Amino acid sequence: MTLTKNVKCCIYNILTFTLILTFTSCDQESKSVNNETSSYSFSALDLHNLNIALEKDIVHDFFSPPVASRIYLYPNLVSYEIMSQKDSNYNSLTSIFIDFPQFPEYKLKQGRELAASYAFLQIAHSLVYTTKNIDSEILKLDGLLKSYPNSESIKKYSDEVVAAMLPWIKNDNYNKTRNMGDYQLLEEPNKWKPTAPDFLDALEPHWSKIRPMTLDSAAQFSPPTPVPYDLTEGSQFYIDLMEVYSKETSKTDSTKAIAKFWDCNPIILRHEGHITYSEKKLTPGGHWMNIYRAVAIKENQNFMETSYVYASLSIAMFDAFISCWEAKYAYNYIRPITVIHNNIDPNWDPMLYTPNFPEYPSGHSVVSRSASTLLTHFFGDNYAFVDSTETPFGMPSREFKSFNHASDEAAISRLYGGIHFKPAIYYGIEQGEKIGNNVITEIEKLRK
Repeated sequence: MTLTKNVKCCIYNILTFTLILTFTSCDQESKSVNNETSSYSFSALDLHNLNIALEKDIVHDFFSPPVASRIYLYPNLVSYEIMSQKDSNYNSLTSIFIDFPQFPEYKLKQGRELAASYAFLQIAHSLVYTTKNIDSEILKLDGLLKSYPNSESIKKYSDEVVAAMLPWIKNDNYNKTRNMGDYQLLEEPNKWKPTAPDFLDALEPHWSKIRPMTLDSAAQFSPPTPVPYDLTEGSQFYIDLMEVYSKETSKTDSTKAIAKFWDCNPIILRHEGHITYSEKKLTPGGHWMNIYRAVAIKENQNFMETSYVYASLSIAMFDAFISCWEAKYAYNYIRPITVIHNNIDPNWDPMLYTPNFPEYPSGHSVVSRSASTLLTHFFGDNYAFVDSTETPFGMPSREFKSFNHASDEAAISRLYGGIHFKPAIYYGIEQGEKIGNNVITEIEKLRK
């Protein structure tokens, strides 16, 4: 189980009320399945629907942001690799990942998108626990396979791809990190401690050991040392601390809206009297996958283009979490809520629930900037868009002038929410941009 022991206990042993999730699915009514499904024409909408199904099961299972980035990654790599075989404009992933498994050649004249979709779902199925939505998509593909020419060959090919991919996935050190032991708290006053109200154990303290995709090492783009801990009035730390405190105590409708829109914390326990319930939300990575999906549909990207961008974006966010988590546990910086409760105001509460891992740098800042850097590369510097990702959670859409505009807002939301000092935000943005540009250098090698 990817959740900490405390969270797992809370979720499964307390009375839990979960928000009802609704996701906007791509319209497939015009592509009904009937006795002539052998002529079914696959489009990018099919790949979007697969990612929506995966997203639903990720949210249902309360996967943490780092773990969710891993789950988004591998199915989209498989889809891209199968599709790239037929397209003269793209290279195999083996051109940038030396140890990436060699897939068998797809020799049939049709059904490649079906094979890519089936392999996507099989890999996705192996990475989550509750597979309701993934299984539903598999059943749809099973129905299509029955009337496709050479259906057994398509299924066999997909099985061969999965057999080649799974050992490579299992060799990314994820299983090893499950058994590396709990995080050992450090006693220094500037070091991270579990935070109120639930004082949960540290989340994924060994994530930096996960095999990266494009990084030379987890520490390649590590940010500079954070501001020294110093409660002397007038010190930089004290100034940063009071900024967090004052932002929360003088919050406005605008700052509240921004903080809530970018919350993206999938594991939040709410307490009302004697009742504790959980809220299920998208991770930061899931939010950016939704942003891309809306843009891709607007731009009418085809299946191949879509698989390329999904793979590229998931690589960027996967590496961003590894890089960010390496710095978080290397510096072990204290959270604002801990310092404020101990030294300023024991009754102060941040607007957002403080996540259970060290403060520096800001994960949302790193991941969002890596994603916005990728999307800017694909769609341009001033691509305006409307982000409706959070409407299923009761929040209105927000408009942005560019992807970096959105990532800047995501980053500053952590200050407005009371969970980060400002240096963690702007150094996180800088780190994310470096990661994004590094990924661009690599994924451009996939274009012929």
